[in-house]
Amino acid sequence: MTFDSLILAAVADELNRKLVNGRVDKIQQPSLLDIVLTIRNSGENYRLLVSADAQFPRIHLTSAKRPNPKTPPNFCMLLRKFLERGRLTNIEQVDFDRILRLKFAAFDGERTTLVVEIMGKHSNVILTSDSGRILGAVKLIGPKKSRYRQILPGRQYVSPPAHDKINPLDIAREEFNEMLADTFPESKDTADAELTSWLTKTFTGISPFAAKEVVARSKDNASGIVGAFVDFLEAVRTREFDPVLITDDRGQTVGFYPFPSSQHPPANQHGRSSTNLVADIYYTSTVPREEFEHSKAMLVSRLRHELKARERTISSIEAGIADTADAERYKQLGELILAQPHAVQEGASEAALIDYYDPAEPTISVELDPRLNAAENADAYFRKYQKAVSGASALQDRFAEAGTEVKLLEKLLKGAQQVASDEQIRGLIEMAESRGIRVQPSRRPASGKQKRPFDGHRIRSIQSSGWEILVGQNSEANDYLLTRVANPTDLWVHVKAVPSAHVIIRTNGKPDAVPKSVLYAAAELAALHSDARHSSLVPVDYTLRKYVRKPRGAPAGKVLYQNEKTIFVTPT
Repeated sequence: MTFDSLILAAVADELNRKLVNGRVDKIQQPSLLDIVLTIRNSGENYRLLVSADAQFPRIHLTSAKRPNPKTPPNFCMLLRKFLERGRLTNIEQVDFDRILRLKFAAFDGERTTLVVEIMGKHSNVILTSDSGRILGAVKLIGPKKSRYRQILPGRQYVSPPAHDKINPLDIAREEFNEMLADTFPESKDTADAELTSWLTKTFTGISPFAAKEVVARSKDNASGIVGAFVDFLEAVRTREFDPVLITDDRGQTVGFYPFPSSQHPPANQHGRSSTNLVADIYYTSTVPREEFEHSKAMLVSRLRHELKARERTISSIEAGIADTADAERYKQLGELILAQPHAVQEGASEAALIDYYDPAEPTISVELDPRLNAAENADAYFRKYQKAVSGASALQDRFAEAGTEVKLLEKLLKGAQQVASDEQIRGLIEMAESRGIRVQPSRRPASGKQKRPFDGHRIRSIQSSGWEILVGQNSEANDYLLTRVANPTDLWVHVKAVPSAHVIIRTNGKPDAVPKSVLYAAAELAALHSDARHSSLVPVDYTLRKYVRKPRGAPAGKVLYQNEKTIFVTPT
């Protein structure tokens, strides 16, 4: 249900009658986009909710009480400074648009205006001085977001673009009839969809729902669309509102309106005494329900994403295991070189050797490093053998682990599709993360200017399941992160044998307590910030910071490390 101009007109009419000349006793901001003003007037306390939420922007009286943060947001503190103990002197709707101005007079006589713009994702709540200078806003908008209209302290307030629409309250019957005839010369053949579209594009404040309502009423109006339009708006002019709560056939609240609607069966519309009341009932039931459905959809989507990632990981591991099948051959080649050192010429890039492991004992060509002698070339093949064997073992372990994770994710996904409460969603998330599976994206820093706590070095801080992960974003940042920031018992994470970001997990002296989900999150960050970011399976080493050292004179970011363990991740 869109909070359109007709609803706003009805709400404003009631607010003017109930709140004007009332004193602002309390101001709270339960969320970043919601403001609650407690106003006392005529011996009663009223709670006025103002929300700039993109999905549910609105303003109405409410009986619902919500918990508030321990530390009030900056905008809440600003409102308390200018509005608390002041009086609400006037409420006006601007040109029948979805803009409401609440004018206040402080106890010392200073006048301010709270501008409420109910415009979907562009909704905002803005405090201005008597001269129109912006003092603050729920959403600050800089020149990068809008060249036409910046919402920043100190700037002059500018109204949203008008889009050259006509205020329907200023149109007489004859003028509307002429406009209709000019637009639709053959009005009898005009489709309902065309009329609806024309009404919304031509007149300020006529939402799609209101336009459909006018068209629906025109079927029972002797004067057709003209009479329906005029009669519909006459009720707004005279403030003859008759609010209803709209339910579906199951009795679930699906909407409300300041008038009974021709678009819904009369049996599904329930009259109430106040538009503010029906708005409060609707949003009190709908917002939690919609938030739950959104959380459920996000969880299902994330689980599917993680399941597909594990399936891709298993495919990559299978390919990696197949590649390690040559491990035994590396060992054989090393032994053949040692058995026939006379066949290895100094500076040669290959050698012709008899393959004693083949019953036919053929002569084969074996690749050599021309910089090494026979013993050193044999040792190089033995190292390849050890690396392949070690990699195969790690891959087998990861293969089994990924298979277990796939089964768990399939179980979690089935459960997520059947959840019926927020508690069940939280339970599934906790179950997943306790098994080392991240089903919530890492929280990114808030947008806008960020403080640089690392002396200006490009180090990104990310939260994962309550643990802090630090990512160096260039070689200088990597050096600073390693030498000046990380503690000896923090975990250091780096892609194996490939240039990558240095990643630090802050362990607070308890490295063994770091969950697998956090370790894999850090490993994925290292892989994403590496030359192997496009690989399907990336080996990532991790060890304690105290086992990492920077050689004297080494370039920035160059380190040596030991006691490492290796995990495999797929960058996502």
